[in-house]
Amino acid sequence: MLLLKSVIYLFGLWIQGINSYPGEEKHDIGTLAGDVQNWAMLIQNYILQLAGDGIKRDLTQSYLDQANYTYEKKNGAEIVRQVKLTLGDYFSKKKRAAERLAATVREIHDDFLLSNSTAGVQVLKNMDLSFYRDSDIPSKLPEDIVFNPYFRTGVSLKQSSVKLPDEVPRNDPAVINTVYFTAKLEETFLQNARDDPLLRWQYFGSTTGVTRLYPGREWSTNFAGFYNDYDARLRPWYIAATSGPKDVVIILDCSLSLKGEKFSIGKAVAKTVINTLTKQDYVNVICARASHWDEVGKWHYFDTEPMSCRQNQMVPATNSHRKDLIEKIEKLKAGGTSELQKGFEQGLKLLQSSPRTGCQSLIIFATDGVDTDGEQVRCGPGYYTRSGYVPGPICKYNFSDVWDLVTEKNSQLNPPARIFSYLIVEDAELFPGNLSCSNRGSIKKLMNGENLISQMSNYFEFLSANALSNNALWTSPYLDSWGLGLMLTHAIPVLSKVTGKYIGVVGIDATLDEIENFLTKHQWGTVDSFLINNQGETIYHPRLKPSKKLLDDPIFIPISKLERNSKGHSEEFAIIEREMKAGKTGSMTIMKAKDGKQRKYYYAALNNTEYSFAFSLAETDMEFRRSQEPVDRSKYDESYYNLLKEYKGTLLREKLPGLWRKIDIRENEKLYPGLRITYKHSTIFLAPKTHCDPTKYMYNDNLAEKTYQAHMWINGKQPDLGCESGRQKFNKGVRADVLISQPIEEIWRTRQFESINQIKWTNVGFRSGVFRTYPGHRSSRGYDPTKRPWYKRTSSAPHKTSISTPYMDAAGVGKINTISQAVFEGMTPKTDKECETWKGSPLPGGCKCDLDSDCMTKVCYMSKAPGPNADHRRCSTERVEGVTGLDILYDDFQNKTMGSMQASDFRKSCQQKYNCPDGEPGCETRCYLFDSSAYLVMDPDFLLANNLDESKYDGVTLGRKEGEVMKHLIYHHGFIKRNEDTDFQGSCRISPDAPKVTLEGIPKTPEESDDYYRNRGPIPKFSSDFGCIQDVVSFKTVDDKLGRISVCRHYVIDMLVSMYIIFISTNSASGMITGNVSGPCMSGFYYVTVLPKTNLYLLVIEDWKPYKETLFYNFNCRIARSVVNSGAYRIINGTCAHEDDSSSTLADQGKCPALLDIEMKCAYTTASGLQLSLYLFVSSVIIALII
Repeated sequence: MLLLKSVIYLFGLWIQGINSYPGEEKHDIGTLAGDVQNWAMLIQNYILQLAGDGIKRDLTQSYLDQANYTYEKKNGAEIVRQVKLTLGDYFSKKKRAAERLAATVREIHDDFLLSNSTAGVQVLKNMDLSFYRDSDIPSKLPEDIVFNPYFRTGVSLKQSSVKLPDEVPRNDPAVINTVYFTAKLEETFLQNARDDPLLRWQYFGSTTGVTRLYPGREWSTNFAGFYNDYDARLRPWYIAATSGPKDVVIILDCSLSLKGEKFSIGKAVAKTVINTLTKQDYVNVICARASHWDEVGKWHYFDTEPMSCRQNQMVPATNSHRKDLIEKIEKLKAGGTSELQKGFEQGLKLLQSSPRTGCQSLIIFATDGVDTDGEQVRCGPGYYTRSGYVPGPICKYNFSDVWDLVTEKNSQLNPPARIFSYLIVEDAELFPGNLSCSNRGSIKKLMNGENLISQMSNYFEFLSANALSNNALWTSPYLDSWGLGLMLTHAIPVLSKVTGKYIGVVGIDATLDEIENFLTKHQWGTVDSFLINNQGETIYHPRLKPSKKLLDDPIFIPISKLERNSKGHSEEFAIIEREMKAGKTGSMTIMKAKDGKQRKYYYAALNNTEYSFAFSLAETDMEFRRSQEPVDRSKYDESYYNLLKEYKGTLLREKLPGLWRKIDIRENEKLYPGLRITYKHSTIFLAPKTHCDPTKYMYNDNLAEKTYQAHMWINGKQPDLGCESGRQKFNKGVRADVLISQPIEEIWRTRQFESINQIKWTNVGFRSGVFRTYPGHRSSRGYDPTKRPWYKRTSSAPHKTSISTPYMDAAGVGKINTISQAVFEGMTPKTDKECETWKGSPLPGGCKCDLDSDCMTKVCYMSKAPGPNADHRRCSTERVEGVTGLDILYDDFQNKTMGSMQASDFRKSCQQKYNCPDGEPGCETRCYLFDSSAYLVMDPDFLLANNLDESKYDGVTLGRKEGEVMKHLIYHHGFIKRNEDTDFQGSCRISPDAPKVTLEGIPKTPEESDDYYRNRGPIPKFSSDFGCIQDVVSFKTVDDKLGRISVCRHYVIDMLVSMYIIFISTNSASGMITGNVSGPCMSGFYYVTVLPKTNLYLLVIEDWKPYKETLFYNFNCRIARSVVNSGAYRIINGTCAHEDDSSSTLADQGKCPALLDIEMKCAYTTASGLQLSLYLFVSSVIIALII
């Protein structure tokens, strides 16, 4: 028996060691468990007391509970019908404008041609200014250019201007004539603008490179002060209109004979072709060459392989794939043999792979055509003789093998590939010429890499001529080169009736923010909307980044990835997606949608476009409760719009005399430098979505008129009829939220508590977009409280008080934290009988409750709402009406929390230093607060961080500071869960981020931010950011893991405990996790516990001892922290994270445009380069002898 007990005892010790890691030491059991639990409660009480004293959420909730509400039944099908009409009309107007412009271009061009007219000048600068205004020449700009907020730059609304690419000769007769005859577009530009006030840029891009743009403007400059180059022929809207879908393989002769300038030209050819592809095309690039020996017998390894991240198939020519290929081409260096057979074999194989379009197959081949690579390239090993080393034979290539291979393989393709060869510098036309002419292509010789668009005219003219069509199209969204964000363009190719050739392309723009406004203005409750194209690619979705934050043309994400349910599946949604791609209208219910709840989708297609949109509604959205304005307005004071400056202006002084004195506007107060504020009142900001026309609001710079209209509406008594009436500027219910929240102003103004001087702002933001803040001040124009992190974080867990990580205040006064709480829609009281059906499960809003856990929302409170059980606590309603909060200076927040963490023995309080258990000095107690995403909210080091160095305190993760503890919490306890996702719209930097030295010159107040685009200089600020695909790592806490023993050890531990031999606990029943860590960065005994009524957790590390870095850098420590750090990391081959697994081609689907299948002129000199040189030499000798 003694032996058995000894074995079990040893087994118990082994069990204790199960959770240890190699090399980790075991420390004594900690002594602070009781203190840590006490500290957590003290900090939570401090936060709740601060929120109670400062926010006064209970009072705001009581105002909502006592408000009157009306019920509105929502019909999803009717909403879809209305949006289809309004959005369809928006697109139709753009289409009509483009058609009118295209007809005018054709008419004036053909008239000019038939009349044999000329511009009458031989030098462009001599042309009369009535015909020629140049965006690149200040002296030739339109004279009436003024800043226009609708275009975000200075424009002339009376005249257009032209833009010429840098590579196009300005005095070319074709260029001069194009500038001259396109001047007659002026009247059509003006007529279109009159017919559609929402029209943005109108333009015509000519085949000569000339772009005429209305309104006229000065071109933007780069950071060096030079005008940016622009060639319409390279823009997505032009290319998509003039060439149909195609499959393009670019084969580069990478052999050593091209070394130097020749290879630079070859790479430029490849890049030019890639830059003129659109996402409707497929592409790959092959660097063709083979290994060889050199003249001294050294072996040089080279291979032929496709350069895309997917080597066995074509890739869509999306922005990401084009950038990826160009980046790889830039890094290429000439070397290897001119062994091209494998290159063409692989290229023709790619043109048979899937996915591809199947519409047109094209091979672009760049070579110098020579059949030898010089003395350095040998096709065999050398050997030694008594006389010394004899190098292998010089390579001499038999190109007939390549011709035979291409003839055989190309005959098996459908459609067969046309080959366009570009001979670089040399005169060796035989090989590339025969290759092209035998495969219905063309050959051109290039002597330099300048103006390649014009030099490669055989290729580009073929594309436009072979797919000759005047069919209009809507492009995929792209970033506007002229600063208006994400654009869709209705592009129409224009053909001459005289020549039958392209004249150019006209374009009319539609901005994505306008389209988004059409969709979001019809949303309510938890309703979402999205827009996709007929390929299922997402154009707009709430989860996508706003276009203003994009750095490059967007990478389109399949809608199925964004509408997956909580388990990552989208099988049911696939039916909806299929219907939308087919252009159908309908509805469907999904029992477990993306949020894990039942949602009903209503969808429809937009006529005459490739787009479809949808709305998704939860069950609770079918009936909408809208708060009503108080009947008795006598108890409510006046509210003031946030643009305080305008109350002192001429207009409001005249129309509202004396009001500015009542407001008592202060400027440059100590706590609010650079701001205008009022201590006497709160102010109201109305987000763009509260306006009937958000676009007009955003681009209206008449701030005085805007302030007057808003002031009169929020304080007015005229009936609130909603936007549908066409007689008001604000959505229905906006004024109700303003009035209901008005009484909180006096409460905020007169409150008194200990930390009042450390509170910067107090506010409440409603789901309607109404935002009330105290002290009253201005908010930036595009601000929307419902899109702010504090609003989203709090509304996602409305039963908890939420605390943000520290961040730099917009006014530059220092680090602050936001503490926020949710307020719910007014209570809907229920009788006990109505609540009986929910017995045994969480109760809905309005039912009588005793504890928070009794309710669905986990919020049980005394409500002032009338009705049953008014004298008892009742559950809150399920809908969050808004979020109210305050901003507190970080220094005070930390000092208060740290001050409350005093150890009971007064020896191991937070930040207190003492001797380690081994008697050595240098240990201390470290304390942190972190949130449910493992971001640090409080860290002693934050207090020392420079306010301008935000990287030291904003968004700092627990893993970055305490990697060993983070590793334990993830892999040992399962308390923190690691998540990975791919961000196709990420942002990377060329150089590491650096702290700001000063805030001078950086917009830091709302007024400066709003006026930045107006006041900025002509030279843009330099940015090292660029768009990239990123692997996003994030973390989430799992509260269920608190207070549980790991399952894998449960049975053995129970057995041992029952025998009174050993007791082991890693997660105590009191909701605390403890553990020992010893790693490359530090050692100590840690405790983690929750602050249950908040989103925070307390981490305390007893006997914390850092390990000093050896030598210059503790690599092991850095690695330990980096593997458990969250963030976004660039994927090197990120383009391939975006999979295209389609197997059918456009040709299979019958979606390829009709082709003319034209025959091309193709001729070449049959002599080889060597033969031609010999012929010229002999000829010159004979001529010399004759002379």
